[in-house]
Amino acid sequence: MTIKGITIIIFTLLLLSFLYARAEAIPVFARKYKTSCVTCHTAFPKLNFFGEVFRRNGYQIPQVDERYVKEKPISLGAAAWKEVWPDGVWPGEIPGSVPFSLVGSALYRYDPDSKVKHDFIFPQEIDLLSAGTLGEDISFFGSIALIEDGNDFGGVERLFLRFDNLFNYSLPERFLNLTIGQFEPAVTPFSNHRRLTHTPYLFNIFEVGKDNFHFSDQRGIEIDGIVKSRVEYAAGVVNGNGAGKMDKSTQSLDNNSTKDAYFRVGYKFGGFGLDGSGIKTEEGTALPEVGTERSIYASALGYLGENRISGIGADDKFYRYGFTFDLNYDNINLFGAVIQGKHDNPRGDFKQTSVTSYFSEADLILYPWLIGILRYGIADMEHEQNKDEIVISLVALIRTNIKLIAEGALHTTGGESSLGLIRLDFAL
Repeated sequence: MTIKGITIIIFTLLLLSFLYARAEAIPVFARKYKTSCVTCHTAFPKLNFFGEVFRRNGYQIPQVDERYVKEKPISLGAAAWKEVWPDGVWPGEIPGSVPFSLVGSALYRYDPDSKVKHDFIFPQEIDLLSAGTLGEDISFFGSIALIEDGNDFGGVERLFLRFDNLFNYSLPERFLNLTIGQFEPAVTPFSNHRRLTHTPYLFNIFEVGKDNFHFSDQRGIEIDGIVKSRVEYAAGVVNGNGAGKMDKSTQSLDNNSTKDAYFRVGYKFGGFGLDGSGIKTEEGTALPEVGTERSIYASALGYLGENRISGIGADDKFYRYGFTFDLNYDNINLFGAVIQGKHDNPRGDFKQTSVTSYFSEADLILYPWLIGILRYGIADMEHEQNKDEIVISLVALIRTNIKLIAEGALHTTGGESSLGLIRLDFAL
């Protein structure tokens, strides 16, 4: 099927979702629970701590999800079949309406070093999102870029299934969960998809030599869990640098047989538990808009990978390890990371290269609808030019689902242009 044909099908499904849904419908979960975006978001797409609990819980409200669902799912079989399993098929369910949301942005960019100093990129990005549950403790998420960076069809970004509470008859609740598909690995220090700024985190995008590894969406399998409310772990095996596109030389979605492996372990001090313990919910009430908290989350991570250097036929074995912190104190969110690593052969000349990257960002909620952001980051690479960034941003919610960003990004090393931009985002 051609890209044009795929796009027509997607827009047809989107139109059906609008016809089927109520007029006030905005993104999928707001529609499902009939709640505000700020229940889970500081400002979309950044999650507050209640949103993080919801995400970690497989897109379900901990313990009492069915109490708050306003858009009831369609049952695929009688509940009584659960009682006769394994002599019958365990019943499932699907969302009660077509579970699509549309997220888009328009961008004005000022680049003093470019031939085109002033540029309108309308639209800059349009993503089709789908998410929901397929019965208790089974969830899905999908994201397709219809337009990416002002260009044509960008393809599938994420598409995965998640199974929560595996072996819950013998293991504690939330102890073992499984994700399979194309997803953002838990080892990613801070999410590419849940940042407030237009400018991406430098440590997520810089590459070393001819090795194109960076923290991004991957295809593979991951397990994770929460221990006694405060400890979180994750480990996974993924293709590596081949995620997303077929390698013509190998006819594979990876460019070598070796898979990449990673882990992450974290602990949360103060505030509500990672599993939502401490959040009060009452029967017959709306979902709580829980506001702020005082807490700090710290984690350690590691990544071991191998990549075949394009056009050279030589392999580069590499690793990353590091530490992250995420501090919340009322209206202030301060977070950052220190990541180190080494490459054996990133340029195909068998010369080892050490890497150190770090960053810190402060988000200040000036008003519930206005957030100020300041970030500094650097990537220090042996035998290569270093890269850095200073980002200053002001984010304003015109409505809960319409956002305006005014931002400046200054780069003093690494050959990147300094930019000024204004961006308008919407979600429906």
